[in-house]
Amino acid sequence: MKFKVILFLSLLLLFQSTSAQNEEEEDEDEDEEDIPGHMQPLGSSSELIPVEVRDDLPDPVEFFDKYVKPSRPVLFRGAAKKIPSFNNFRNDTYLKENYGDWKVQAEKGKKENRKQAQLKMSFRKFISKYHKKEIYLVSDLHKGSPLIAETYIPRPLLCDDFLKRFDACVMWFSSGGTKSVLHTDASENINCLFDGSKELIMGHKKHGSLFGVENTGSFSKVDVDSVDMHKYPDLTRVPWHIAKMEAGDCFYIPIKWAHYVKSSSSRNLAVNLWWHEMLDFPNREECKEQNKKEKDFEPFATRYKVEPEEKKRSRFLSTFEGEVEPITPDRFYDGVFSYMTVKRNETDNIFAQIDQDNDGLIWFKNLYNVNLEVLKPMLELMDVIEKQEEADEEEGQKRQRDEL
Repeated sequence: MKFKVILFLSLLLLFQSTSAQNEEEEDEDEDEEDIPGHMQPLGSSSELIPVEVRDDLPDPVEFFDKYVKPSRPVLFRGAAKKIPSFNNFRNDTYLKENYGDWKVQAEKGKKENRKQAQLKMSFRKFISKYHKKEIYLVSDLHKGSPLIAETYIPRPLLCDDFLKRFDACVMWFSSGGTKSVLHTDASENINCLFDGSKELIMGHKKHGSLFGVENTGSFSKVDVDSVDMHKYPDLTRVPWHIAKMEAGDCFYIPIKWAHYVKSSSSRNLAVNLWWHEMLDFPNREECKEQNKKEKDFEPFATRYKVEPEEKKRSRFLSTFEGEVEPITPDRFYDGVFSYMTVKRNETDNIFAQIDQDNDGLIWFKNLYNVNLEVLKPMLELMDVIEKQEEADEEEGQKRQRDEL
């Protein structure tokens, strides 16, 4: 009898323990199910907001005022079909026969991995292999590519204020099925799609602290196919936007917007133009006049007029992002000092040279139009700081490799 009681109590305890464990597991499962987007593709955590779509191309001033200044993405439906070389870029035989000797760079795999080494080959070899192997061409067109002769600039950028601030012109080419990492770009960007389709999931730059992106112009380590919301809980607070590009569309991606790009499973070829950030449009009346005679697209080779020194000006002006015009001497000093250690009399001297009417106020357009010699002391100091930051970053990466 005693044995039966002990057996009964043991079974009862085992049942209670098992029931409690099952209840805990069910609670954990319910908790995971309650987290929007957990272990689902990026963007599943919220209702997706469609980007604006237009059937025309605005002039540069309208483009800046409506989209660049307020940081609003916009898709120009069918715009790229007006590019004279549109069909040439869709024809592998034409590309191989006319540009086969061009030396290109490609990546292994269809899912982006920014740590892997680049492959180097001729364009002819890439075209012969890309349907059979998982490789993805990513090459700058304006640095020695003969294809630049068939590359065009869209009307919204056909103005000196944009043209002299171009940063890069890149071709993206694969057999399809590619996926990028979640990343931000440190430049403004218009992407024109010649073949295939793309879907972009995007987050506004004002949510920058939530993306898990370590640096501007860098990327997040989140798995875009299956987001672990326990590891990246802040992503549930991002209202995600969506853009769907078809062949012939061009799309403006604002600087510092986080985005993930997924391409269709068919041949995919796009060209994008990057340019440096502009806090204001410095010469809008001259631009309006200049743009009156422009077509929707003009040849890159004849209109490209980048001024390398303007990149330094753009870096300097980025220290004033978020600043409200007009700028006083005190706020000018604050903006500069936030990035580099300088003496007040140094910034006052530069301010006085920029303030041509001596009213104690300057505007962004003054900073964009002032001779770069005036800003030279600040630009040289910025170069020193950035070189030191690059050296520190390289040293940190070396220590990480040594530890591994």
